[in-house]
Amino acid sequence: MPRSTPAAQGVDARGLLALLDAFESPGHGYHSLMVARHGRVIAEGWWAPYAHDRAHLGYSLSKSFTATVLGNLAGRGLIDLDAPVLSYLTDLATVSPKWRRVSVRDCIAMTAGHTADAWDWRGEGLPAGVRPGDPDPVLELILAAEPDGEPGRVWAYNQVATYLVAQAIAAASGEPLSVQVRRLLLDPFGGGAARAQRTPQGRDLGFSGLSVTTPAILALAQTWLDGGLWRGERIVPADYAALALHPSAASLAAAEMVGDWAHGYGYSFWGGSHGYRGDGAFGQFAVVLPDQDVVVAITSEVEVMQEVLDRLWHHLLPAIDAEPHPDADRQLARRLAELEHHPLSGPGRRPRVRARRDPASQLPEAFGAVTLETSPGGHHLLRIDHPAGELVTVVGDRQWLESRWATPAGPELAVVSSGAWRGGVFTAQLRLIETPHTILLDLDADAGTVRLDWRLVPLTGPDPLHAVGFPI
Repeated sequence: MPRSTPAAQGVDARGLLALLDAFESPGHGYHSLMVARHGRVIAEGWWAPYAHDRAHLGYSLSKSFTATVLGNLAGRGLIDLDAPVLSYLTDLATVSPKWRRVSVRDCIAMTAGHTADAWDWRGEGLPAGVRPGDPDPVLELILAAEPDGEPGRVWAYNQVATYLVAQAIAAASGEPLSVQVRRLLLDPFGGGAARAQRTPQGRDLGFSGLSVTTPAILALAQTWLDGGLWRGERIVPADYAALALHPSAASLAAAEMVGDWAHGYGYSFWGGSHGYRGDGAFGQFAVVLPDQDVVVAITSEVEVMQEVLDRLWHHLLPAIDAEPHPDADRQLARRLAELEHHPLSGPGRRPRVRARRDPASQLPEAFGAVTLETSPGGHHLLRIDHPAGELVTVVGDRQWLESRWATPAGPELAVVSSGAWRGGVFTAQLRLIETPHTILLDLDADAGTVRLDWRLVPLTGPDPLHAVGFPI
């Protein structure tokens, strides 16, 4: 996307400076921010060690990418939104009449008939391999639990529904969802790193697990703002683009939704008090503001997502079409270039220390004893015992340093770390840089114990090796 300045696009940069002030509370969890108006990027920044070319796990923001691919295929006649979703996946005669009534449209709108999320599986107990033509064991688990409500009439935020869409897309097109995300969206958006989490059988989740760059998130938002067009090329049909943003009556009636989530759900996009958005757990956002001709992309590790939106509404909206301050653009550019999660630092150095895992640690027991020593280069070398092999982590002092952990799934997990001795305790942050998440390590040399906790526990569970995605 072309670049401009806030003032040139009718935005007072003081509002964006105030937004950064609101974001940067002590210990905050923001990772990136991009804002565009009239199709031009007017603000972009990454809190180091996060960076513009890094993929970042979007959690349920993945659903909005899935819905965009679905719209493209529907527009080309490759998939019928009103066909039974299972007609693409199995012989309808083998499933119950209620399952036969669940359409592709019902699934993408979360009106598949479930009254609560029916996804309660994390990958355990299934074979690890898959051959063409093998049945999907996850589908078998799904079909064993019939929807408890009437398809099309009840709404529940439900991972099963989008998983079925992802598998129907693959069956109807002959290509996995992630391949089409790359070809139809990410490559036109300018390429960039991307990953996708999959079942042990190699099937894309669709509802979560997609990691993309912040510019790709912003480009997705701009595509929807422009009615399904990206730089003049139609990605999804205009009628689908309009329907996808219209919250269903069933979603508006969902009493448990509060705040901006109470404005209903369309085809994997949420309505809002302002505009609409795709979003994912821990603060991943693609916000579209049609009235202001503005799109916003945010990645973060926050616990209360409504606070992110409240800050946007409070600081960004009043700055649009406001009289700009003559020096504010320069101040904002300087501020955005200097965004940083400060690395840890300390004057202390100690000889080699061996510490046993504190039983109260949130990481699984497989993450055992820890060895810590100082390298000749002045940084710290952390070795974590693990049955699958020692996890070696370079920990920077006054800087962030990157390591790679091997995972049972195959791809490596990027870990960017900083730490320091403070008295008799070594404290470190191990940032899983391609996810929202951070491991907090506290090693008490006198007690001979190490605590391994999460800043916020991932939705994939407490084992960080489960957070890895496959390059796409």
